[in-house]
Amino acid sequence: MSKKISQDLFICLLLTITVSLVIFSNKVIQAASFSLSIWIENLFPTLFPFFVVSNLLLRYGFIETLASSIGKIMPHIFHQPKESSFVLCLSLISGFPSGAKYTKELVENKQLTSEEGSRLLTFTHYSNPLFVLGLIGNLLLGNQKLGLIILVSHVLSGLLMGIIFAKKTSLISKQEQKKALPSTKQPLGTTLASSIQDALSTLFLLLGIVTIFLVLSTIIEQFLPLNPYLKAIIFGILEMTQGVKTMSVLPITEFVKAIWITSFISFGGLSVHMQVLSIISGSKIKYKYFLESRLLHAILSAILVSCLYILLI
Repeated sequence: MSKKISQDLFICLLLTITVSLVIFSNKVIQAASFSLSIWIENLFPTLFPFFVVSNLLLRYGFIETLASSIGKIMPHIFHQPKESSFVLCLSLISGFPSGAKYTKELVENKQLTSEEGSRLLTFTHYSNPLFVLGLIGNLLLGNQKLGLIILVSHVLSGLLMGIIFAKKTSLISKQEQKKALPSTKQPLGTTLASSIQDALSTLFLLLGIVTIFLVLSTIIEQFLPLNPYLKAIIFGILEMTQGVKTMSVLPITEFVKAIWITSFISFGGLSVHMQVLSIISGSKIKYKYFLESRLLHAILSAILVSCLYILLI
C-alpha cells in the first residue's frame, strides 16, 4: 500500500471519528467523564505520590544504594545490570507505566544501554497492587482471595518474562558507555518542584491517552452490534480498566472472569501500549520486545491463574 493511499485512509478514519464525536456526543461525553474518573480515582492517587518520591530517590542517588544490595540478583537471574533493580522495584509497587518512565530515564542517563532498556521493559509491566486487590478483588469480584491469586499470577508470569527474554536477547550493546549518575546538588525545594512537574506532565499524558481509547471504544460500540462477551474482550484489548469492569459483570463463572481479567492486565490494553510508546519516544528503546512479552505475559498469566484457582479455591 502506497504512502498516499495510507494517508488518505487515515484522513478518512479521522473524519469518521470527527463526525462520530458530533453524532454520538452524549456517549462521547460519558466516556470522557469515565476516563476522568479513572484518572482521579485510580491513576492519580496511586501513581502521583510514587512518581514524585521515586524522582527524588533517583536524583539523590538512591539507585546506587539499591544496586549494591538487592541489585546483585539482577545479573544472575535477568542478565541485567544492578541499576535495573530500581526500575523493577518501582514497577512492582506503583504499577505501569512507571517501568517505561524510569527505564527511559536510566537509558538517557547512561545507566543502561538501549538494548538493556528494551529487555528491561519486558518484565517491568505490573498493575498497581491496590488496583488489583482493591478494585478487582474486593469491589468487582467480591473475593479478596481471588484478587490475590490474580495479582500473584500476574507478577510471577511477568518476572518469568525477564528470564525468557534474557535468553532471547542476551547480547548487550557495547557501543554505549555507561556512567555514574551524579546526585543532585540543587536545594530540596527546587528538586521537589521539578519532580512534581515531571510527575504531573506524565500523568496528564496518561489522562489524554486513556480518554482517547475510551472514546474510540465508545464509537466502535455505536457502529458495531457487539454482544456483551465480545464487547468485554474488545474493551479489554483497547483499554484495560473498562475491559475489566465490563467482564466482571457478565453472567459467567468466577473462574472464567479471573482468566480474562488476568489476561487483560498482563497485556495492558492498547491504551497502556500507547502510553509506553509515548514515554519511550525519542529514545533507542525498542517497543518490539515489549509487545512480544505482553502477548506471552497474557497467555502465561492466564494459565497460572487457572492452576492456582483450581488448587486454592
